[in-house]
Amino acid sequence: MITVESLTFTYAGSNRPVLEDVSTQVEEGEFVLVVGKSGCGKSTLCRVLNGLIPHFYGGILSGRVFVDGRDTRKTPPSRCADLIGMVFQDPENQLVMTNVENEMAFGLENLGVPVPEMKERVLRYADYFDLRRFFHRFIPELSGGEKQKVALGSVLAMNPKYLILDEPTSQLDAENAALFLDFLTKVNTELKIGVILVEHRLERCLRYADRVILMDNGRIIADGPKIDIVPSLKEHGLIGGISRTLSSTTGEGELLLSARNVHFSYDEVSVLDGADLDLAEGELVAITGANGSGKSTLIRQLNGLLRPQSGSVTVLGKDVQSVTTAALSREIGYLGQNPNDYLFEETLQKELEFTLLNLGVDEREWNDRIEWTLSELDLEGFRETFPRDLSCGQRERAALATVLVGRPKILVLDEPTRGLDYWSKRKLGSVLEDLRRQGMTTLLVTHDYRFIAENATRVLRLEEGRLSESSVDHMMFLALESAATGGT
Repeated sequence: MITVESLTFTYAGSNRPVLEDVSTQVEEGEFVLVVGKSGCGKSTLCRVLNGLIPHFYGGILSGRVFVDGRDTRKTPPSRCADLIGMVFQDPENQLVMTNVENEMAFGLENLGVPVPEMKERVLRYADYFDLRRFFHRFIPELSGGEKQKVALGSVLAMNPKYLILDEPTSQLDAENAALFLDFLTKVNTELKIGVILVEHRLERCLRYADRVILMDNGRIIADGPKIDIVPSLKEHGLIGGISRTLSSTTGEGELLLSARNVHFSYDEVSVLDGADLDLAEGELVAITGANGSGKSTLIRQLNGLLRPQSGSVTVLGKDVQSVTTAALSREIGYLGQNPNDYLFEETLQKELEFTLLNLGVDEREWNDRIEWTLSELDLEGFRETFPRDLSCGQRERAALATVLVGRPKILVLDEPTRGLDYWSKRKLGSVLEDLRRQGMTTLLVTHDYRFIAENATRVLRLEEGRLSESSVDHMMFLALESAATGGT
């Protein structure tokens, strides 16, 4: 049993507790879903349960946590690894080896698992996640979803007694997310492994949980069987019906970007094989596709981070082969999957000033742009905050702010709803719609059918290296189907 008693925690340098008087228990074999708006303390609670707080993160801690009788204040995380496995929001934070096979064996080696059993476990979980074909791939070359599957498989191979997962499906496509959650249920019911799952996409996972814990402002405000908690979830804006107020468009505005017959390969493995794309002013175009289909590779062709090996990409009439990435950044704002890549200054204010300085924006415009950006993304209260102290969802918005403050003509977003709760996604959709009405064009890569159904003007699917038209109506159907089976 995991027991949490009167837990309060404040990060170093902060004067406001992230967790406040939290008490709860998780029985062996339970499946518990932890939910709440971004910044409510869910990730911090996970860090306390596996001992990262107080052994890794500094701050002021009161109260106690026991895992099968072990006091986490007195027991370092390394001595709890046989009991608790942890999967983080950002897979990059826990992948330490250079290739997939070594990564999956790394935790088992540290637990002293005999070599024959180690090989069997690695192959078993590699086959489940279709990772054997990546065994010798350089991990940084994998897509975000592939990295997440490596992290999931590596932890599950350690056969923990309790499994803590912080947004584990955020970068998985619908098929792989469903497979993983079905497998979690099997592990939970057949092996009696306790599961503590933090998720924002409740339509994916609510049906799997025995119990739901709802958090708000660092406190547990509801805790019980899911059927009893659903009204509270609706009241706090965490679940709701699908609403769409904009109409689809075929791109009748000025053509801003055109890609023709784009090819690209990694180590002779073809990823893009004749991809074509047109973007017109005022569109919000969503690109879907399975994990590893090349979505992130495609959008990196558009701003010079990667260059087509054959074919062409033109932005505002300029061939990207003849324009520097720095010059393209004035026209195309790009936000990748990992917000930490964009946050390195001491405060959020300085992050935005850094963007404006490098884009050569007149300093007289800075204050108005910063105030507008922070207001649009509901970040006014974090202007002087160290960005990496923000929650995952807040960091996603902070990273978006560093791009949006530059007022690009085209906004390119790679999995922008990762780590965002229902309310925050609605807010993001509202921001993107407001920008669309002002003429900004947005291209986003996502597995979030609900977000596509509510916000996209056009949908494309990337498969076998090429783009094909899909439909917003089909995304609406998939989102409604997912919500119905999820019990929301």
